[in-house]
Amino acid sequence: MEHIRVTSKGSVGKSILLVLILGAVFIAAVKLINLDMQKFYERLENVPDVLSRMMAVDFSIVPDALLNIVTSLALALLTLVVAVFLAMFLSFLAASNIAPNRYLAIFIKGFFAIIRSVPSLVWGLMVIASLGFGNVSGFIAILISAVGFLTKTFTGSIEETGGEIIEAMKSTGASWFKVVYHGLIPLCITAFVAWITVCFETNVSESIGLGIIGVGGIGLLLTQAINTYNYAQTTTIVIMICLLMVVLELVMTRIKNKIKFGNS
Repeated sequence: MEHIRVTSKGSVGKSILLVLILGAVFIAAVKLINLDMQKFYERLENVPDVLSRMMAVDFSIVPDALLNIVTSLALALLTLVVAVFLAMFLSFLAASNIAPNRYLAIFIKGFFAIIRSVPSLVWGLMVIASLGFGNVSGFIAILISAVGFLTKTFTGSIEETGGEIIEAMKSTGASWFKVVYHGLIPLCITAFVAWITVCFETNVSESIGLGIIGVGGIGLLLTQAINTYNYAQTTTIVIMICLLMVVLELVMTRIKNKIKFGNS
C-alpha cells in the first residue's frame, strides 16, 4: 500500500527545533527580568484586602470626573483635527506613487518611523520638561504620536488604491494638485475616515494615560486618587473610564459601519 505524506519532509524536526528555540528564549527572558515568584506568592495574600476596599464607589467624585472626561475628550478631539490636516498634507508628499520628490518621500517616511518608535509617554515627559505641566504639553505629546500614526496609515492607503487613477489623470495632463484633490482624496476618503476613528480612540486612551505625568483630564484625577489610596474614588473613576471607552467603541463602530454601507 502506498503511503501518502501529509506533512512536508523534515517539518516535524523543524517544529521540534522551533519549540526548543522558543522555550530557550522564554527561559532566557525569565532570567533576564529576574522574576521573583516567591515574593509574588507572598504578596498574593494582600489581594483580597485590596479588592474588598475597592468594592465601593464614591458618587461625590462623579461631577469632577465628568468634567475631566470632557477635558480628555476635548484634548483628544482637538489633537485629532490638527493631526488630520498635517497628516493628509504629509502623506501625499510621502506616498511613493504621487510624491513630487522621491528623496522628500523617503525622508518623511524615515522621520515618522522614528517618531512612532518612541511612546507618547516619553514624548510627554520630554515636552513637560520643556513647557511644564498642563494640557498644552499633553496636546503636543499626543499630536506627535497622532501625526506619526495617521501619516503612516494615510500613506499606505494612497499607495494601495491610487495607482490607476494617478496614471489616468496624468495622461490627461492634470497637475499634481488636481490629481490629489480631484482623484486621490475622493478615492481614499473612506479609508481615511476609518483610520481617523481609530486614531481618535487612541488619542482618548493616551490623554487618559498621560494623566500619570501631570496632563489634565480624567487620567490626572485617577492618578491623584491612586496616590492618596482613595480606593472608592479609584473604583468610581475606573468604572467611568470603562463606560467612556465602551460608548466610544460603539460610536466609532457605528461610524465605520455607516462608511462601509455608504461605500458599498
